Amino acid sequence: MLLVELKVYRKADVPRDIAAQIRSYVRIQWPFLDTRGRALWNVPVDSPARTFVVLDGDKLVSHAEANFRSVDHAGRTYTVGGLSAVFTFPAYRGGGFAIEVVREASAFLDGTDADLAMLFCGDPLRGFYASCGWQAIKSARILHGDPATPVLYEGMVMMRFIAAGGRAARASFESQPVYVGDCTW
Repeated sequence: MLLVELKVYRKADVPRDIAAQIRSYVRIQWPFLDTRGRALWNVPVDSPARTFVVLDGDKLVSHAEANFRSVDHAGRTYTVGGLSAVFTFPAYRGGGFAIEVVREASAFLDGTDADLAMLFCGDPLRGFYASCGWQAIKSARILHGDPATPVLYEGMVMMRFIAAGGRAARASFESQPVYVGDCTW
């Protein structure tokens, strides 16, 4: 019998058994994100990031992370929320669990002091994220990597313009390159 429950943790407080499952999935699905550091879960205690999980007993079913960073753009510094590492284990796909964690994480981001939020995905997921209130920004040019020679992100960029400052800057986020740091999220 499937007994699932949604839990939300400050990222620094995720129980080790859940953290191990998250980390293992991320290492396999997105190997370029894996560092060679020896720590399983190295998160600063003061990190405002939140982890949203659906559990079936001790087993991780679905996951999403809401995180934050400052981004300098068009002469101003913005607080940008990020939605990342969204996944559902294959045996549980089709049960609505990803929608549950994405909607909860998105609502959390909407309630913070972030100016806007971004997520990065493949084009086939555009409809899924749109159903959760995210807008595809086809014209966005997101740069990451070495600031001297940044790389253009090639996938789909989706955003939520949360606060008045973010909404006022929407046109510049849609039309001017945005450097987000050494990596996307």
